[in-house]
Amino acid sequence: MPVGIALSWLGLRAMERDALVPLRAVGLLRESAIFAPLPQAEVERVARSARWLTIDAGEVLIREGDAGDAYYVLESGSLRVTHDATELRVTDARADGVGEIALLRDVPRTATVTATVPSILLTIRRALFLEVVAGHVPAHEAAVQVGEARSGSAGG
Repeated sequence: MPVGIALSWLGLRAMERDALVPLRAVGLLRESAIFAPLPQAEVERVARSARWLTIDAGEVLIREGDAGDAYYVLESGSLRVTHDATELRVTDARADGVGEIALLRDVPRTATVTATVPSILLTIRRALFLEVVAGHVPAHEAAVQVGEARSGSAGG
């Protein structure tokens, strides 16, 4: 009997751990222009799959010409976006994202993104980004608008 209770307790603990909502990630995604239109359940699903990434000043996050494998949402720090070594913009706005152009258009990265100070980002893998954004009209429209606004100045 004690063994059965212990095994049941371990199973319940594993289910509870998997059911926890990562509030920090959900809060950041809710501030993002692309993810804000999504229903809460979808935001929570993205938040559970996303991974935190910390990069140092001078570290390259995205390299122009590389394959687009993820979308990044800035929690804190600052990122410089360049195309052919020309600075296009610097962003330090919380919940601003980079990398949508390559994902939405299925093209190589259109810019290089480098941290100007230590930065913390939420990483959303390509497949999940496309599944969630393409499957929700308002989120897809927001992503396309962001991409179009940046395409004249490249955006990753």
